[in-house]
Amino acid sequence: MKRIKKDYPFFNLFSIVGTWESINLNPTVIIYRSDKEYLLSIIYVSETTKQASPATYEIQQDGSQYFIAPASKRLYVDYDPAKDVLNISSLGHYLRN
Repeated sequence: MKRIKKDYPFFNLFSIVGTWESINLNPTVIIYRSDKEYLLSIIYVSETTKQASPATYEIQQDGSQYFIAPASKRLYVDYDPAKDVLNISSLGHYLRN
């Protein structure tokens, strides 16, 4: 299905800065600004060692859509300001912590 602007309206990245917890038990996400770019860190926790390790990606823009590009694929970042819910494609919905 093609993503169109009407379905995923433009939002200001400043509005999603903060810590987000998955409602699907996926890794926690932290979004922050560094100089002029916005970064998204996914905090992975090892099941065996219980060690946390972050993976950080620059949030990029393609037209009106934001995305991160881990391992040569795009994960789209969408935000519903009315519900204050972040959605990361393939990771699901996140609530602000």
